[in-house]
Amino acid sequence: MKQKKILIITSRFPFPLDKGDKLRIYHQIKYLSQHHDIFLVSLNAEKKISTNNLNELKKYCKEVYIIRLSLFTRFINTLKSFFRREPLQVGYFYSHYANKKINSIIKNLQPDWCYSQLIRTAKYSYNKNNNIIDYMDALSKGIERRINHFPLILQPLIKREHIITKQYESFIFNKFKKHTIITENDRQFIQHKYNSNITIIPNGVDTEYFQPKNRKKKKYDLVFVGNMSYPPNVTAAIYLCEKILPIIEKKYKKCKVLIGGTNPNSRVKKLQTKNISISGWVDDIRDIYESGHIFIAPMFLGTGLQNKLLEAMSMGIPCITTDLANKALLANKSQIKIANNANQFANACIEILKNQNLASSLKLAGRKFVEEKYDWRKINSKLSKLFN
Repeated sequence: MKQKKILIITSRFPFPLDKGDKLRIYHQIKYLSQHHDIFLVSLNAEKKISTNNLNELKKYCKEVYIIRLSLFTRFINTLKSFFRREPLQVGYFYSHYANKKINSIIKNLQPDWCYSQLIRTAKYSYNKNNNIIDYMDALSKGIERRINHFPLILQPLIKREHIITKQYESFIFNKFKKHTIITENDRQFIQHKYNSNITIIPNGVDTEYFQPKNRKKKKYDLVFVGNMSYPPNVTAAIYLCEKILPIIEKKYKKCKVLIGGTNPNSRVKKLQTKNISISGWVDDIRDIYESGHIFIAPMFLGTGLQNKLLEAMSMGIPCITTDLANKALLANKSQIKIANNANQFANACIEILKNQNLASSLKLAGRKFVEEKYDWRKINSKLSKLFN
């Protein structure tokens, strides 16, 4: 395959790997750079990017362009998007200055392909000659699932946002030559008559990095990991601590629980007790996975494929999750335990904690499953072919 010049546009800088979109694009860039020339444009609405983080991407990119979005710009353009009936996230990450800058980069660079991650960045590259949009997941469906979790006064606004986002996902379809998404489930939620043409590029896991080491003594019975400011993860953490844990302690024994991951919000921090620890950001997330007997992910909201489950299974940790999360993962009952209410979760935890043979079986089967189906190298080989 002939080497291509690919311009990648992201809504935030892809390092450190503290959010799912960053993890996905980082591993895609890392793989694609072995076969193509990568030029990265990252919008930056956060704090200044450190030299170390910038250098991490420069290892794989020919050029890295950072375009700062000021707080004022984000506020004004989010307001404009409301009146334009565009998704608020699209407005938040759009600016006339950034668009002008990206057009200039494209004009000078003449890339073979423009690759936009998420509908947030679609306006910067739609109607370009060779362009690809990575929906990642059906954002509109994720919004719909969270409507009832907002205060009543905000629900009409969220319902409006759901409808507008669903329409926008369909609208931009025709403005891109190729399309990708993480799961078959999410593909069906993109409301376009040709949605079957969207290529499924799953999330993956670095199976060499996330592998069983048995370096640490198991300090916790249950572990949950995620970006702990992301609403579906916050809901899952609260559900674990307030609904599942009391049943386990009533039926079996006192449990030690670790909630790990970046940016725990105030509701998560309040969960901390003598037996519930909240870690916040850690330098090596493997330490959190490895410290628990069971990885538990009571995910009842959100869309897409859960990176946390891939990483935990790759680490050889027995996992329990919901039907909703497993619709994306597609593991069988020998590879993962499924539960859909607090009693089912509690009983599954007790069963694994009591039965070492079952725990060992889930560890081995889960690890083999991700090696065969979700290794980044296999997945990104399929992505690379889209740039022909």
